[in-house]
Amino acid sequence: MNYRDAKVLTSDIYSVMLECAAGELKAHIKDVNDLNVFPVPDGDTGDNMWRTMHGGVKALKTCKTEGLRDAVNTSSKGMLHAARGNSGVILSQFFKGITDVISSSENADAECLLIALQNGVRHAYAAVLNPTEGTILTVARESVEYAADNVGAGATLHELFTQLLTGMKESLEHTPELLPLLKQAGVIDSGGAGLYFIAHGFVNALTDDIDVLRSRYGYKTESIDSDASSQDRAESVNINLFTADDVMDYGYCTELLVRLQHSKTDIASFDDDAVKSFLASVGDSVVYIRDESLIKLHVHTFSPEKVLDYMHAFGEFLKLKIENMTLEHSGNDSPHSLPVSCEQDDGKAFGTVQKSRKYLGIVAVSAGEGFAETFTSMGVDVLVSGGQSMNPSAQDFIDAFRQLDADNIIVFPNNKNIILSARQAAGLYTGSRVHVIESSSLGQGYVGLAALYPCEDHVEELVDSVNNAIKESCSGSVSVAAKSGLFDGVTVNEGNYIGFIGKTIISSAGSLFDTALALAGHLLKEDKCVLTCFCGKDATDADNERLGSALKEKYPGVEVYFIPGGQDVYSYIFVAD
Repeated sequence: MNYRDAKVLTSDIYSVMLECAAGELKAHIKDVNDLNVFPVPDGDTGDNMWRTMHGGVKALKTCKTEGLRDAVNTSSKGMLHAARGNSGVILSQFFKGITDVISSSENADAECLLIALQNGVRHAYAAVLNPTEGTILTVARESVEYAADNVGAGATLHELFTQLLTGMKESLEHTPELLPLLKQAGVIDSGGAGLYFIAHGFVNALTDDIDVLRSRYGYKTESIDSDASSQDRAESVNINLFTADDVMDYGYCTELLVRLQHSKTDIASFDDDAVKSFLASVGDSVVYIRDESLIKLHVHTFSPEKVLDYMHAFGEFLKLKIENMTLEHSGNDSPHSLPVSCEQDDGKAFGTVQKSRKYLGIVAVSAGEGFAETFTSMGVDVLVSGGQSMNPSAQDFIDAFRQLDADNIIVFPNNKNIILSARQAAGLYTGSRVHVIESSSLGQGYVGLAALYPCEDHVEELVDSVNNAIKESCSGSVSVAAKSGLFDGVTVNEGNYIGFIGKTIISSAGSLFDTALALAGHLLKEDKCVLTCFCGKDATDADNERLGSALKEKYPGVEVYFIPGGQDVYSYIFVAD
């Protein structure tokens, strides 16, 4: 059995297409990662795009869906929350645009899908403030245009997506002509390549027999979670934080995802108020929302078993989580083990939250223990682990936001490839007004936090002043080159050190000392009087002492500070003031 002659997309066909697309992309993650233009070992486009697709596949496998509209909406939401990195966010928005059309159409044939794909392109472009041609955006747009020109009336799904794939291949090969950086590095666009493999998976899903597809791409529930990153896994519990002599002071954070069952209750006349009253009688911090037959709830209670018994009378559990809050108050809290959202789409929530609400909260992405300590000391409330090659997802940010009961949240992404994910999370989160700072590096995050003087009346002005401080700042990094080539007029050899500001390479040499000294000299050209040096994991005390002595001798009027950053990838991160 295959779907080669199918002319209308169904939920079953869509599910197979999505699995095959994710499977094909997963098989080529390294190929996509290796297309990274900049010679720093941070190629993670393939990982980011796969984890975004993985979010859609996982959502379909863990949620019972009814029909195509429900399936595309469920998978799209999964991608939006799982999206990480610029390429992942753009990809999730591409599918969001497709979903909007399909979910409002009566018949998802080739004509409808072309309109959906065109809407996906519009959504993808809208996700980027300054769209750049020669990227995944171009590949998406040109391939859809090609398919529209070459697909006739009454086309099969196979014909449509085969033409899309053909157009995608042509567009992808043309990307170096549109983007000089690609031509300079001798590669095609990595995001466009990821999109090509996704389309290739679609075509395979519509070409081969089902048993062949299952053998080639077949997912198993256990393998999905084992393939997920450490950020997606449940964190271990420190059992020593609650001993046989301890007293239960804080109760249990209890969260349920329940599917109401016709066999157990009358869903049409289900009494939400009765459930909310019950939850309020056994706990506090109640949040409750029902979407047709699906209920999400959150409550702090000393009797979670009562909540389970009560809700089990109406349906079956799709997901449940019960956490001992005494452990959290004893030091076992984590930005990745927080309550699942129960807000409604209009921003309202049932129930009440007992904690006093503050005006402003701060969230920052951090990499390395040193940076974590520094950022915390500068007023950051919640840290999100992330950086090069480990971009946090939109859901990771949402989890962090939920730790804060604040009217406004200011977010420091601290990486150019994380800003879009932070913005997407800000758009999805309804519990606070979220303001994303344009910090594209840890150094800029440090500058922005130093310029942060909380004012409880004018948060917009505060955000503007922080962004202005970042724009006027001067910071750079030292790393090891992942590839050879001529970049910005600087000859780079793989394995050598490179010093760079943004994406501009300033220096390159075989030694860390020479590269770092040259970069520091460039940063100190404009009458800077302070140089803060965040030391990475591979920078030794001897390296720091030698560099510090040379800087003091060469720039006697400059104060030099070395701070343990503990970051990977970057041997040094410099901030000049």
